[in-house]
Amino acid sequence: MTKYWFKPKRYGYGFYPVSWEGWVATLALLVVVLLSACINHVIVEPGPTRAETIRFVLDVLIISGLASLFFEKKMQDPLKWRWGKRK
Repeated sequence: MTKYWFKPKRYGYGFYPVSWEGWVATLALLVVVLLSACINHVIVEPGPTRAETIRFVLDVLIISGLASLFFEKKMQDPLKWRWGKRK
């Protein structure tokens, strides 16, 4: 039996962690996004330039897309829109 890291949400599109591995992966994703914010000077004073902001947004889109592809392999069911119906 495969141990699942994430479980799909009952309503909408998405998933949430259900094991310690899933929580570690989620925290690692958060750390990577925060590092990208630091590198692109988004969370420092006096503020980022337009190029740094665009680069940060692109980083977040790429990082979250790759993470979603990886996390989907560790899910109980595939990603899809859900309306809350129970099995």
